[in-house]
Amino acid sequence: MKALTIIQENHSGLLAEVTTLLEKQRIPLIDFAGQVVGDTAVISLTVEPYKETFRLLSDAGYRVVTSDHLLVRLDKHPGALAELSRLLADARVDVRGMHIVNKDEKAGIVALETTDFERARTVLHDFLVWEL
Repeated sequence: MKALTIIQENHSGLLAEVTTLLEKQRIPLIDFAGQVVGDTAVISLTVEPYKETFRLLSDAGYRVVTSDHLLVRLDKHPGALAELSRLLADARVDVRGMHIVNKDEKAGIVALETTDFERARTVLHDFLVWEL
């Protein structure tokens, strides 16, 4: 799964601009996160179709970068995240980012960005929600 990150000078209405642009093209958001660091807004989006969305946002003047995310299913129990983290650490794969995309009483789906996508995909093969 690909994630898009907009890195833009923050200003009032930025989020409304981006989401309105997506709405007009009928592009649904699968996941969204945002934060402001100093004067810079960092908005992470998971959308489908990502290539068209990347082009749309870039053409609109936003600075957009892409990254690969693995979608990993974790059974809900104490230590599940620690087990996942140890598997990656033992394989010498550093985690760049991780966030919960969905969860219920039994399990959760985590979007995971690593320094070595291919190695992480191999190590976590049995936990992947879908293969790219």
